[in-house]
Amino acid sequence: MSNHKEMTNRASFAMVVERDTARRNAWSELLEKNGLRRVLRRARPTEARELITPGAPVTAMLVGLSAHLPRDNDMLALIAEVRRLMPDAVILVVDHGNQPCGAAEIFAAGADDALRADHHPSELQARLSVRLQTASLAGQRAARLVQLGLTPLEEQILGCLNARRGQIVSRPTLALEVADLEWSYGDRRFDVHIARIRKKLAETYGTALRVRTIRAQGYVLEGEVPL
Repeated sequence: MSNHKEMTNRASFAMVVERDTARRNAWSELLEKNGLRRVLRRARPTEARELITPGAPVTAMLVGLSAHLPRDNDMLALIAEVRRLMPDAVILVVDHGNQPCGAAEIFAAGADDALRADHHPSELQARLSVRLQTASLAGQRAARLVQLGLTPLEEQILGCLNARRGQIVSRPTLALEVADLEWSYGDRRFDVHIARIRKKLAETYGTALRVRTIRAQGYVLEGEVPL
């Protein structure tokens, strides 16, 4: 493996894949202004593929589809490959050809957002900012859940309680949303899971985030700690 690839695999980076030099440079500067410190620039999909390996730390990719016919299938294939190998990467695409089904093809390939060639620069900035912020929040939430050490079922239960934080969530509601089952009186299956969740929350957050049992009604998640 080359030194360049070794460095790429260690440090997170963003990519701009655009054939036009001026746009490629402008988009790179835009990504840098949005807090992405390391932006790699490539003109063609074949050049970008050298950076794509399973688990490569790609945080974002900004892509320009050719305006020329036939359709830019190489670039669409690159988008699909990045989405498959780096599912958390933010992918924005500009369709320079304004094809009638352009957005549909772009989203089908796995992109998060698509813009037409005649978009205003402020629109690209706004969409990029929103997508990066959403991805950052999702990453923070995933990290917190990993820190708690929840099982998949416990994560589902906590997610249900968190969506209604401060409100009582009944056992029948949990049974329906988590297991898609009906709950019958005397069924204590969630009590065991709630006890484990409560213990894990206490170990990480103390009393700042807790699940309280409301007799004969259900459970309520209380506290201001974000999840």
